[in-house]
Amino acid sequence: MRAMYLANYFVAGCIASSFLGWVASLHPTTARAIAFLLAALGIVWTAAWLLDYSLSQLLKISIQQLQAVLVSVLAFLIIGLGVFLCS
Repeated sequence: MRAMYLANYFVAGCIASSFLGWVASLHPTTARAIAFLLAALGIVWTAAWLLDYSLSQLLKISIQQLQAVLVSVLAFLIIGLGVFLCS
């Protein structure tokens, strides 16, 4: 059951990232806004890697689970970037 939840979250993240990449390819203003959103997400993602021990205690999950989430977020961003570059 837990694997199904994780797979669904991964697919939902890939869909959201692909949608943002597609929207960014439609108009330069939206591309700028989504670039700002991705830059903010990158800062938060980097901070989460730097603060992984304290963040895992705050969220009450193991460090391995937090790092798995962070790696999957990187995978969504790569997929979304691919959609943006290909459209």
